[in-house]
Amino acid sequence: MLTKIDIFRVAHLMLHEYGGEAEDAAAKYADMMRGCGDWHALLTWTSIRKTIAQMHQTPTSLPH
Repeated sequence: MLTKIDIFRVAHLMLHEYGGEAEDAAAKYADMMRGCGDWHALLTWTSIRKTIAQMHQTPTSLPH
């Protein structure tokens, strides 16, 4: 399993690469890992997907 900072970095890169489709892309990779039976990678991609979802909910500016 990657460290929390590594997961955050991958999530950030996924958002940069895939934009609004980043969470779906991470879910796709998680499904691929499930199909391969790679449970370690499945957990990693699930954590990345959850981090992407949290990043979408986090406000990016100060409240008015």
